[in-house]
Amino acid sequence: MPRLVFTPRYLKMRKPSQVKNYVKYVATRPNAEKFEADQSQTEATEHQKKWIEKELKAHKELKESCEQEYEDYLKNPTKENAADLINKIAEEGLAREGSMENYVGYLAKRPRAERGKQGHALWNGSDKEINLNQVAREVTEHNGNIWTFVLSLKREDAVRLGYDNANMWRELVRGKVSEIAKAMGIPVEHFVWYGAFHNEGHHPHIHLMCYSKNPREGYLGRQNLMKLRSSFANEIFHDELYHIYEQKDEVRDELKDYFDRKLKQAMAMEYTDNPKAKALLWELSQKLKTAKHKKVYGRLEKENKILVDEIVKEISKDKKISQAYESWLGLKDDILSTYQNQERARRTLADEPEFRNIKNMVLKSALELSEIDEAIKKDSEKENHEKVNAQENWEERTKKYYQMQAQKQFLLLMKHISHMIKEDYDRKKQQIHVDKKLMRKIMEKKEAHGQKM
Repeated sequence: MPRLVFTPRYLKMRKPSQVKNYVKYVATRPNAEKFEADQSQTEATEHQKKWIEKELKAHKELKESCEQEYEDYLKNPTKENAADLINKIAEEGLAREGSMENYVGYLAKRPRAERGKQGHALWNGSDKEINLNQVAREVTEHNGNIWTFVLSLKREDAVRLGYDNANMWRELVRGKVSEIAKAMGIPVEHFVWYGAFHNEGHHPHIHLMCYSKNPREGYLGRQNLMKLRSSFANEIFHDELYHIYEQKDEVRDELKDYFDRKLKQAMAMEYTDNPKAKALLWELSQKLKTAKHKKVYGRLEKENKILVDEIVKEISKDKKISQAYESWLGLKDDILSTYQNQERARRTLADEPEFRNIKNMVLKSALELSEIDEAIKKDSEKENHEKVNAQENWEERTKKYYQMQAQKQFLLLMKHISHMIKEDYDRKKQQIHVDKKLMRKIMEKKEAHGQKM
């Protein structure tokens, strides 16, 4: 399960309708405001079990949209976990019925919603008092599309990171407003949003409601949705991710030192430990002499593409390259696991889209080797009048020169890959640059809870 659950919902506005048993249950369910001591261990009632079973059967998508609560209920079907799941199903039902007036009221006044001095839980970027009835009327009369988001954390993460109160979440969202608006294709001056914090037992969360004053604006594609998920996850967990990058920097430095040593060996014409890659690079350089398209991997003939792929696969067998790439994959998995549930496909270096430039670097090295070969052949033609034994000496020297140049091209290629991995680390490190003010707030929150620094 991801550490941050980020659930979007697109609402195509319809005629407001009565929210049947969902609103009734949310409004009247027993013990909504407090945790009963016995509920954490007492088995769920038959009424709870039947209600959950009926709703899950009627709406199969609930197992995914209520993933956290459903998983907790399956592992431990107590009254408390059942109540959390029922409450989450009720939220989904409100959105599905399409009555925005009831939905706004639910966000602002539901049990465990953290209410301000104004008597409800709604907040936005302004410090002015929010008129709940006016907001409900505006969204009900809005003719455009409305997006709602649920951002949910595990209780232990929320407490540890300081996201167990409305103020912390509000400051986070306020800092992301321009980013959210841009992702949705809405000018900031047209962007309208409201949030509410619900201090739910196992999964404290916020609801965000976003739309444009212009009903024709507002669209969120999959790519921008993933960027928003990543951005929120990086912000919430940035302190922990920063330490992950520090560890990866150590790997990067070791990799850099390794290639420096290998390059010095090449300059001394020492033996290369990957003769197959060198031979493949030489073969590719010869084939490119007659190729029509030879400067971009995507336009190569099939047999030459296969050669390039084989060279990349050989390079990735190098122990240091393999270790660096595994570290990079681990970093990627650590980041993605904060907001994605699916396991990431494990690709080889040759098949990894984020390292596709490697193939063009192989191609460039082979082309340079081909040019060196042509230059040597021209020099060789000038010497064809010499004696046979002199010619043999020339062929021997040429052979050694080929070996040296092929080795240098191979090692330079490996160094290019090292630099690409280094640049990728640096790029990701910049993305999670620690905000000192927010960091200080987190530390103060930890101290207030008596946690060790």
